[in-house]
Amino acid sequence: MPYIAPSYTPETELLISGGGLITFKTHKDRKLNLSSIPFSIGYSTNQSFSLRALNVIYWKGDKMRSIGEFQLRDMPDNYWGIGYENGKNIPKSDSTTAYTRSHMRFYQRLLFRTGNSLFLGPVFDINITEAKNANELMLLDPNIKENGTDIFNTGIGFEIDYDSRDFVQNAYEGVFISGIFTYFNEFLGGETNYGVIDIDYRQYIPIKRKRRTLAWQVRSRMVAGEKIPWSDMSILGGPDNMRGYTLGHYRDRNMLLATTEYRHMFMRKKLNKKGNYNSRFGYVLWLGAGSISHNLSYRNWLPSAGGGIRLELQPRMNIRVDMGIGQDETGFYVTFAEVF
Repeated sequence: MPYIAPSYTPETELLISGGGLITFKTHKDRKLNLSSIPFSIGYSTNQSFSLRALNVIYWKGDKMRSIGEFQLRDMPDNYWGIGYENGKNIPKSDSTTAYTRSHMRFYQRLLFRTGNSLFLGPVFDINITEAKNANELMLLDPNIKENGTDIFNTGIGFEIDYDSRDFVQNAYEGVFISGIFTYFNEFLGGETNYGVIDIDYRQYIPIKRKRRTLAWQVRSRMVAGEKIPWSDMSILGGPDNMRGYTLGHYRDRNMLLATTEYRHMFMRKKLNKKGNYNSRFGYVLWLGAGSISHNLSYRNWLPSAGGGIRLELQPRMNIRVDMGIGQDETGFYVTFAEVF
């Protein structure tokens, strides 16, 4: 299912992107959920280039899952420094925050079902960041002086999940609790030494009629180590995290966020071709807040609110169009799959 669509975000400005959604089953089984590979490629008015492909694949009767992403970006970007005060007080300009970022990431999780809803498995993370045309203030930043402008991270980790969701890509009901520990070290081929703990809690409650859901997420990401690069600090912002804020505007070692979202898919008055009353259109509304800190003391909270429309391309597979509002920032996003 191909598409071409415009979008606007604080990072890319006006972006024209094209892409598609590939769905399939690894073997014939009516109870097995559809695997999906959404992908997109885009170019924007500020000369940003982006390529992104996700994958959620169910194997062996859902006894094994592979979930991951590949992304490639070359774009004008901004770096405010580490910590809430830098994000709040340093003005965005060519001489204070601007640089050009080239970024590649391969991230893959392989999960094995060990119980009714329990999954365990390894995590692989390889990412490269190159900062070009850095401004003078950025070059004076202590973290950049320590780690440099070119970062190569190679990490392996372990994940444990409790997952009772009815459908990973777009749940209507269930609970998801995840803990991921990833260790980055020079002996793995990278240039950094640190560890990341990512804890994610999500719950989905159906409301009265079918396809109306109240969902919420609480997520914490904590980084510790001797050599933590500026490029892999915990961040707020972007299309998948605190929508409305520029990706990376606020970054530090630790991050905590919470979002509550109402999802509503419309019903038709007449039967469709499939013999049901399901409409392809819907909307979402959300409220959220997030904070960053150096030492797990979360004092400065940032609000996020917004809404969006949904277009169902295939059963439970949506294009999302979201408008996020943050503190003195907004973002407009067009992409596949729900944020959580």
